[in-house]
Amino acid sequence: MKARTVLLLLAAAAVALAVSGACSAQQIEAACYFADQPFPEYMPLWQEGWSFKDAKGDRLAYARPDMPLGGYAFLYFVNTGARALTVRDLTLEGISLKEAIAKEEELPKAEDKYRSSILISGLPADRIQTLMRAGWPAWWMPEPQTVEPGGRGSIVLRLRRAPKPQQLKLGIVTDAGVIAAAVSPARVQPRFATIAFSPDLRTVYLYPRHTVAGKKPALVRMDGRDVTASCIISADESLALSSIVLKLTRPLDVMSYHTFRVEYPGGAVAQAGIRAWGRDMIYGVWSSPGEGGEPEKALKGFIDDYAAHNVNCVMPFVIGPARSYFDSDAGWDYCESKGVGRMTHWPDGKHVETILFALDEPDASDANFPKVDPDKRLGGLGRWLVDWVRILREHGPKSPVLLNIDNTYKPENWYTYHQLTDIPCIDPYYTEQQDYVDFNDPYHYQAHTRPTSVQGAAAISQSAGQPKPLHVILLSCPYEGPAGKGRHATPEEKRMELFYAIGCGAKGLSYWMFPTCLDDGSDGAKKLWAEIGLMGAEARTAGPVITTSCPADLQVSASKYLWVRTLLAGDGTIAVVTVNDNVACDRLGTVVRPCQDARVSVKLPSWVKPADAFEVTAGGTRDVSWKVEAGKVELAPGEVRISSFIIVTADAGLRARLQERYQKSFAANVARIREGGG
Repeated sequence: MKARTVLLLLAAAAVALAVSGACSAQQIEAACYFADQPFPEYMPLWQEGWSFKDAKGDRLAYARPDMPLGGYAFLYFVNTGARALTVRDLTLEGISLKEAIAKEEELPKAEDKYRSSILISGLPADRIQTLMRAGWPAWWMPEPQTVEPGGRGSIVLRLRRAPKPQQLKLGIVTDAGVIAAAVSPARVQPRFATIAFSPDLRTVYLYPRHTVAGKKPALVRMDGRDVTASCIISADESLALSSIVLKLTRPLDVMSYHTFRVEYPGGAVAQAGIRAWGRDMIYGVWSSPGEGGEPEKALKGFIDDYAAHNVNCVMPFVIGPARSYFDSDAGWDYCESKGVGRMTHWPDGKHVETILFALDEPDASDANFPKVDPDKRLGGLGRWLVDWVRILREHGPKSPVLLNIDNTYKPENWYTYHQLTDIPCIDPYYTEQQDYVDFNDPYHYQAHTRPTSVQGAAAISQSAGQPKPLHVILLSCPYEGPAGKGRHATPEEKRMELFYAIGCGAKGLSYWMFPTCLDDGSDGAKKLWAEIGLMGAEARTAGPVITTSCPADLQVSASKYLWVRTLLAGDGTIAVVTVNDNVACDRLGTVVRPCQDARVSVKLPSWVKPADAFEVTAGGTRDVSWKVEAGKVELAPGEVRISSFIIVTADAGLRARLQERYQKSFAANVARIREGGG
């Protein structure tokens, strides 16, 4: 027997002994497993896989109707001891995951990426089979790693496949002992669909979903404390989703970690942990002009342009002469004065970044893991990302961390990584999809005559990342295929994509990218940049509703070809998002047949008693014909050319507040954009 194997067996034996003598000072508060939710209606959209070929030499198609998925196990525990405890390891079926999810190699720097897998661990074959039967662990993460006395912590464990045992035995290995736990994968439990915070962190919006309709939460706890008396709890006999608005006496600390627990009559429980982060809706653009000018002038030029197009966040990467001034204190101050934040790869130690960017497209990188067969590589960067996120949080404790997932191994890729950071993010580039089917797979072109792939990726990602805020990146670059550079995305395409994403639960949006796409001087670029500015006014005016809302399956009927989704927002508001699907897109452009005399009927939750209904547009709020009959709101928005965003609310003052927001921040920009021919 090899020496490494002996050492691993000895380590496992030590863990087993530790588990048998687990400390009683800590306790498990909740343990649950949530299987990945399949979306068979979107399966026809995922034709391509990665760059590998099958036995016949054809490109592999990873997605298939019967493809296996996995899930997440969550453990929530309390430190009832007298001293802080630090999580060191997690055991699954008595096997140390620190040893089992083995690193590809040891690297000298923390930022040096490594891959990991149970398949390169050197464990005996029977132990690897035990782990694969238990769900095939890809990565696990403590949140936080060190828990103070009286504090609460959690563990999230990503399993690549559905576990076969009826019960999973887990052990949280800490420096104070081992906390034993068990998870029943077959047990269906309530879950938080969304947890959101107001920008001032004085209000928490909780949306728990029971397994059956009509169950109203009886008790709400935050960090173990009963806060039911501070909550407005709303439920309906026809809905499994409830709305809870928690008003706090003092604001939470930015990025502080909290657990929320809802208890139902009969004993069912929903519990989740999340870091507190609230801000105006992020509406960003990636990169900046890379050429020309003196640094200060270059920086102010593109920031002014961003602000004039209602963009409030610079995403990576700032290049060229603007970079030095962008990084200076004066550059920071200028961006802040224009209401433009920034996402960076690393905190500068002096300012608070809007977002920290953990990594771009780990799923694409996973494909380059030669020690493991291609179809077993997904999740390989998980362990490194857990370590890297911890380092980012240590150095930038006031900024949320974002991780962007690409389109490799889809749709499984979106499930695999979305619970790893504060903000799950995707880049479902429709223009790229059009190019792919045009030149590689024209048989499937009929699936991509509309940007439905954005809708599908957002719906899957919202389900996989819940209750966290989803960010969606939309492609603003032109077609680029074997025939050369093609057209830009049309304004109609981009508008459909934006409202598909919002309707599926996106809380933030951005565009890839500025200098080579939106700033190339072409007519297509000018029209698209103008539309991005108009949509920014529209989405950000409605931002306070969007960022605190949750997708809800309200009963809806609508005019033919009208795609409709509904969002619950707080204790008395719903948003109705519509997109006209009577559209066709090809290499020449977009053909639209407007939905004339549109009608939408929505069954209202019993707690929503409308005092007003109105539409939010690029020109501010405007009237919409509405009435309530037999518990339904009947809306008549008139012609819907591409989209509409309608708010139905019991808050008689909401419209005035949103209109004031529009007039103060966006009206002048919209006027200038329209005067310029947008």
